[in-house]
Amino acid sequence: MRKTVRFNVVEMSGSRFDMGRQYGEQCRDLIADLVENFSAMLLPEEYLQEGREVAMEALPHVEREAPELIEEVRGIADGADLDFDEVFRLSCSQEMNSWQGCMRQRSTHTVVDNCTTIAAQREGSSLVAWNMDWWTRWQPYMVLLHGQPDDGPRFLSFAMAGSVGRPGLSEHISVSANFLPYRAAPEFAAGGAEWAGAGIPYSFMARMLLAQESTADALELLGRTKRMACLNYTLGDMGGEICCVETMPDDLAVLRPEDGFITHANSYHAPEFDGMTRDELAEKDPRAHRAWEVLSPRDKPLSLEDIYDAQRSHFPDEDTGVCVHRGGEKPMMTLLSFVGDVRAQTMWTAMGSPCEHEFLRYDL
Repeated sequence: MRKTVRFNVVEMSGSRFDMGRQYGEQCRDLIADLVENFSAMLLPEEYLQEGREVAMEALPHVEREAPELIEEVRGIADGADLDFDEVFRLSCSQEMNSWQGCMRQRSTHTVVDNCTTIAAQREGSSLVAWNMDWWTRWQPYMVLLHGQPDDGPRFLSFAMAGSVGRPGLSEHISVSANFLPYRAAPEFAAGGAEWAGAGIPYSFMARMLLAQESTADALELLGRTKRMACLNYTLGDMGGEICCVETMPDDLAVLRPEDGFITHANSYHAPEFDGMTRDELAEKDPRAHRAWEVLSPRDKPLSLEDIYDAQRSHFPDEDTGVCVHRGGEKPMMTLLSFVGDVRAQTMWTAMGSPCEHEFLRYDL
């Protein structure tokens, strides 16, 4: 029997500063604990100080593009009684990880084998799904933000305690994401020393996307905004426009669905980025292929249950797959799974490995 476990939901409303303050007060001890351990969890000792400085280089970019989110960070710091810089860095985990991967010229440090995304068209609207896979040690810090800002749409967004958020669902759109090997530009291979510098960090970008009114608006935002890490963003809006958007710091490529759905994991698919063909997916992007393999024969449009099956699936004769279970020096797991139903304004979420946990309802 699968377990029934609900997320810690952080209720936030009002001005951006007030929302952040409420968040900081509700999660004060959890945020303080993560701040104490955060940098060391991401960076080896020799890169610790410089990595912290690299994260702060993103600040002027966020101040210019999303000042409302900086107000939230100020509120979080106030509510948790912490320094602003320490709280800001909590929204820069992928950027610090990508930077140190470039410094070490090790592609294994530019992306962890994690996160699978799915989007499907259904009844004129969209379902967008995310398996968040990362080191098991992050799970105690995961919270679900329920925001009702005075100046924007309501949203549900997952976050590591103290960060501004990650993928989720809003009134108009749902967003999921998966990391890609860091490349400073299309002409560079992954795993090199080339670093494109500061831009908008992933956590801030995810929240900016959730504030958009359509997939078209989200694409316009991505097209004019420099980013600080390489990710694929999987998008779906109220009108049923779904796509994957592979991004480098200054470049992007849009992938459209086949047969009403699309899947993605941690490899480049777009021809513009020398991505792989469908025939190469099974070997080179096996989780995206496995999700496609589960969903392709199903009747269309896909249902919530179809997508749950893909999120729970393992590779044949293995105990890992789209639902990740990995041991070793840094154990890894699927920390959470969700499906955002844009029309229903509802998110269905499993806390922990979806093969072991039920999907529970959270309303926008």
